[in-house]
Amino acid sequence: MRSEVELGLPREPIAPALAGAAVAAMGLGLPEAAMADVELLTSEVVSNAVKHANLNPSGEIILRVVTDGYVRVEVMDPGPPFEAGPRKPDSGSGGWGLLLVDAVATSWGVAPEGGGKKVWFEVGTRRSSI
Repeated sequence: MRSEVELGLPREPIAPALAGAAVAAMGLGLPEAAMADVELLTSEVVSNAVKHANLNPSGEIILRVVTDGYVRVEVMDPGPPFEAGPRKPDSGSGGWGLLLVDAVATSWGVAPEGGGKKVWFEVGTRRSSI
């Protein structure tokens, strides 16, 4: 059965923790290890949005979680789209988020969304049409 939940997050350092807690509270019915993956990847993608979205202080990051035999997490922000693919880390302490998403998610990507972008990932059965 398909389910979709959407949540607005502030562009604040607390946003990744709020997103992870929201995903954890959804009870997605995944095995514990897969649920930990979803929480971690959600936090990473939201962290990137907070850092790179160029939001004004009152701007919002949108988190959407879709379940339908798999879990798809989408994070929308007004930042410009970029080419999907893991990047080399910027330094020893940062830049690992998309490498992690690429290694752990079943699939992921970046797409234009409104005047900005949507970064999404899926955990579970790969969908035939994305």
